[in-house]
Amino acid sequence: MYSVLDACKPRPEILAGTFNPEIFTASLSPIIEYYRTGRKRLDNLYTDAELFFREATYPTQGLRTTLTEVFARIAGDLSVPAIHRLETAFGGGKTHTLIACTHIAFRGRELQHVTAGLIDPKLLPEPGSVSVVGVAGDELPVHKPQGTALVPYTLWGEIAYQIGGEALYAEVEAEASSYAAPGRTYFEKVLGGRKVLIMLDELAQYAARLEAARPDGASQLAAFLMALHGYARTNPGIAIVLTLASAQDAFARQTQRLAQLISQVRGEDVSEDDAVAIGEQAVRSVASVVARDAVQVIPVHATEISSVLAKRLFTFIDRRAAEVTADAYMEMYRRNSELLPDVATSESFRARMVATYPFHPTLVDFLNNKLAVAENFQGTRGVLRVLALAVRSLWQQKQAVPMIHACHLDLRSDRVVNEILGRTNSSDLLFVLNADIGSVDTGALEGGRSNAEAADERNPHPEGYPMYEYTWKTVFLHSLVGRSEGVKSNVFGVTEADAIFATAFPGLTPPQVRKALEEIQESAFYLRFDHGKYYASEE
Repeated sequence: MYSVLDACKPRPEILAGTFNPEIFTASLSPIIEYYRTGRKRLDNLYTDAELFFREATYPTQGLRTTLTEVFARIAGDLSVPAIHRLETAFGGGKTHTLIACTHIAFRGRELQHVTAGLIDPKLLPEPGSVSVVGVAGDELPVHKPQGTALVPYTLWGEIAYQIGGEALYAEVEAEASSYAAPGRTYFEKVLGGRKVLIMLDELAQYAARLEAARPDGASQLAAFLMALHGYARTNPGIAIVLTLASAQDAFARQTQRLAQLISQVRGEDVSEDDAVAIGEQAVRSVASVVARDAVQVIPVHATEISSVLAKRLFTFIDRRAAEVTADAYMEMYRRNSELLPDVATSESFRARMVATYPFHPTLVDFLNNKLAVAENFQGTRGVLRVLALAVRSLWQQKQAVPMIHACHLDLRSDRVVNEILGRTNSSDLLFVLNADIGSVDTGALEGGRSNAEAADERNPHPEGYPMYEYTWKTVFLHSLVGRSEGVKSNVFGVTEADAIFATAFPGLTPPQVRKALEEIQESAFYLRFDHGKYYASEE
């Protein structure tokens, strides 16, 4: 049996301890700023185009489609769509796609050697031939700023300023400074005869802030987008890439952030409910225009997520080891099928194991479908941070595991605990972790060990695996989101079959995991079984 230690090679910065998890929190604005000023606010991985494409970019279908059609349009091909909307509800990749567009728009043919698998070299523009506009909707002012410095405070003013600086802004100042959407003269002066890439990020946030600033804010934005789209459709050389999440996706997990943004705009406290109502109304005004005009692209499909993760975290993965390991798991699953979900013995799941190797699919699903529900977890970026920490811990401790499961997350590490509990607002469960599973402060408890550790000492696993700690850790981790709804929530708690599925691996069998689950009722202080689910409770 292969271990991940033998079959995979993590990126050097992860093993060296120089890895910075914030590298995965890139945004578009600093990349645009870097090209215009030379000032770096981000890691080289994002500002260095060669490094970005060579080391950090997996060629997803959505990325290839976007780059091909955007730069075909800029090259003058009117047969491809002028407007693309990046779907942001699942899988991430939105910001990565925008940054890829930015690098190619600025440097074009200079990047031919690192973009061969992404875009036809014939479509790469001459360096400096494309005007690049990048607008972050959560940053653009919606009120006229004080002072004498020129700071655009309308979207149309910002676009003119980014394309032609103060000179072009002055030419269209009457319209650029008006809260009313501009007319055709504006578009002729700003876009006419130019090759232009316009990227509008976080349009939902901008629409909500605009609606909070003035009653017709979102409707004027919708009118502008309609006119912009109309001009781009009939004029070659102009490509628009925008991100507009649905009201549910944009605000459901970010109500606190939205309330802060709208409170800042209005200069008074706005409740989360009122903020969401404003946001939903604003998005409705804009969404119909975007839905009619834009072609939707999914930057990362579900089947591609694991490949994206692997590209970011490893320099080498032995695909033969993935096949052999998947076969060993399937043999174990078939022998114990009565204890597991039906999917465990399917050929499609074997294929998933090969694809997600060295991460077990249940870990990827747990992070994407449960932890990522938390408002502060930051979706795919949060997944990458947690996996990077897991990889470093396993290699430091030389844990020879066949695949990486949720139970292998090192909850005795301050950094891991702060990342997972902090971003899920679950720090109040730290005492549960210390007492029942084992964590940073367990040594300070009377007896100096957790209840799971005590159970592992009383009934040691024949191969030395801490089967009670692993199993109970799985239950604990599945209790961090959906707590307000409790067992009624789809994301809170875990069934017996799913807990066994998430924990067992060749060497730690499903019957052994079930035995560890049964011990919860006898030995755990805060772990419970109720309504068909295991979960952690503060009581």
